[in-house]
Amino acid sequence: HLIKTVADADHFRNIIHNTGDRLLVFDFYADWCRPCKLLAPVFDELAGKFKDKASFFKVDIDRNRELATSIGVRGIPFVLFVKNGKTVHSLMGLHPKDSYIRVVNRYAQMTAAEKSTDTPDGEIVNGVRVVRRSTSAALDAIYVYRGETVKLIIEDIRFPYAIHIPDFGVSKEAAVGRDLEVTFKAKNIGVFPIFCNGDCPIGDGAQFGQIVVMQFEASGRAKYKELTADQARDFIQKSDPLILDVRTPGEYYSGHLENAKLIPVQQLEARLKEIQIYKNKEVFLYCRSGNRSTVAAEILMRAGFTKLYNLRRGILEWNRKGYKIVK
Repeated sequence: HLIKTVADADHFRNIIHNTGDRLLVFDFYADWCRPCKLLAPVFDELAGKFKDKASFFKVDIDRNRELATSIGVRGIPFVLFVKNGKTVHSLMGLHPKDSYIRVVNRYAQMTAAEKSTDTPDGEIVNGVRVVRRSTSAALDAIYVYRGETVKLIIEDIRFPYAIHIPDFGVSKEAAVGRDLEVTFKAKNIGVFPIFCNGDCPIGDGAQFGQIVVMQFEASGRAKYKELTADQARDFIQKSDPLILDVRTPGEYYSGHLENAKLIPVQQLEARLKEIQIYKNKEVFLYCRSGNRSTVAAEILMRAGFTKLYNLRRGILEWNRKGYKIVK
């Protein structure tokens, strides 16, 4: 059978620690749970569709209460995705089939054709990723790249509640009839929960959705590489790239890399003509800490630039190394 049953906590630990880099998908359920019964045929279909990419398991919470508690299962169905011994994603409650497919495609060993599914949500507007959602549908997972400033806009507010994203220090009340807007910086890769308090359809205090922060990667024929300060200094000396500072003018004039051209990330899309001749040449990007330059790399890649290099920890690390700064 394509779906195996987890007998107990020891069996569960043995599975996740002895399966290499294969994606593992666990469905935590109960026989009395109606949404769990609705998910069952979808889970069967997924197990058949992705049998070459992932392994699927069922966990009866009535027989494994301690295991469910230790993992943080607060509602069922609860589908847990594990890879290399670590949780990479989870979905609580019943979601559309496409949501499960998207997660499997994202974390399983993907073919080149499927790599295109590994894309962020929303769009870049003036250097900020804007993601819109509505309370009329499940918030589910929101995918963004590490380093991006994200503006999440929840429209069609039909009930009063408060949204909390503890890992990003976000806490804000939603007012009926008005859009809820929160802004945060996605500094670290990982999966970060969004909680709801108040008159929530999923229950007061329950997990409302997730922010999935991914590492930005090249696509198509483009090349993207992150460099340490040491690597960057050697690269600049040997390759003579366009050095692009995407900070603010104030930051730039307080100290910048030699021969760096200033184009703030908020202006980059409008000023692409200034650097068109570098579309197929090396472009080295940097900012304060490596975050805004990641956004800039995404903008340039979308515009057809093919050789992009990013100072991973920004000018902060460059300064710590004592490398040359021009004022």
